[in-house]
Amino acid sequence: MYQEERLLKILEHLSQHQSMSVADICSLFQVSRDTARRDIVKLVQEGVVIRTHGGVALPELQKELSSYQERLIDESDSKKNIGKLGAKLIKDQETVFLDVSSTVQFVAEQIQAKHITAVTHSIDNVGVLSNRDDLQIYVLGGYLHAKNRLLYGPSVIDKISEIRADKAFIGATAIHSDGFYYPYEEDARVKREMARRADQVILVADHTKFAAKSRFRLDFECVDIIITDQDIPIEIREVIDQKNITVIECQADIQQGGDEQQ
Repeated sequence: MYQEERLLKILEHLSQHQSMSVADICSLFQVSRDTARRDIVKLVQEGVVIRTHGGVALPELQKELSSYQERLIDESDSKKNIGKLGAKLIKDQETVFLDVSSTVQFVAEQIQAKHITAVTHSIDNVGVLSNRDDLQIYVLGGYLHAKNRLLYGPSVIDKISEIRADKAFIGATAIHSDGFYYPYEEDARVKREMARRADQVILVADHTKFAAKSRFRLDFECVDIIITDQDIPIEIREVIDQKNITVIECQADIQQGGDEQQ
């Protein structure tokens, strides 16, 4: 198959599936990774696709992904309240996965527990915790994604698989009645592996995530606790209750417990 024909088929695939990894291109067209990368370079140069962590996506899909700094500012008061409640769940001596998420960063900022081991691939989580001498930081190494402030690649998932954690704190781009959603396939894989290797998984997400959209799904079964800032839509709450997931709504806690729970 000539490159031009293959490029058209890649675009056809993207129109139906929104994104495509290097491995997908290799498998679908029986080509080497070098050939797949050359196809990606060609499409990017022509401006018809954008690069993602492990492949390509259509340009309009990028609109749903603001930069990490912008996400950190959005709903910052709500995220800070969620982060404070999440941080209270961490006990001394525990090993904790900290996902790349603006809300998880607020958890990291408010950790009071001593002598924990924080495991993360977030540059900002490392920065937040690096000034503390009463904990250890284990950085999951990989390639640098400067815009989203994270390290990524196969080595990240490989390292997670070698660790056992007491808790994992993860975020979500979108939440629907069938699970949690993320923009990149690798992002969902990292969270799935963190959940598999942790005794308890806490998802922290503000109310905007219940109206958002994204692509790659993580099952509700992966999560034990959800901390959010407003009532969860009834159709999602019914499913969460069926899955026996504990829900903590920080607004209710603030009203009942005063400033201590903010």
